[in-house]
Amino acid sequence: MVYYAGPMFSEAELAFNVKAAAELEKAGLTVFLPQRDGGRMSEMLKTMTPDEVSREIFRTDMENIRRAEAFLFVLDGRVPDEGACVALGLAYAAGVPCYGLKTDPRTVMDGRMNPMIEGPILRVFASAQEAAAFLAARSA
Repeated sequence: MVYYAGPMFSEAELAFNVKAAAELEKAGLTVFLPQRDGGRMSEMLKTMTPDEVSREIFRTDMENIRRAEAFLFVLDGRVPDEGACVALGLAYAAGVPCYGLKTDPRTVMDGRMNPMIEGPILRVFASAQEAAAFLAARSA
């Protein structure tokens, strides 16, 4: 299973994540997409307190990070999503191979990522199709 980590707040981010996850699934991979498989915060808040929502999201994400065979981190934007950064550290600490997906050329430090983000990442892909082909071949 591939754990897919990235921002999921704007309509554009949500749509991108669905499209990228579909590419991975088309290649035969199982994907944990938090916005789809872990519950949406806005929906959860209808029946749970904010503290309960936070604990449930963290629990669900931790469980799926530990189960993952690969971790794919969306690196688009001027800075990576802070929740995805935490998930990256947790995945790395759990021994899950970590990869990046960067379709956006913006980077703050002369084209380099922050060393704490770059360090755990084994490879960065320029498209979801490239990531899908690599990860599918790796899991075969």
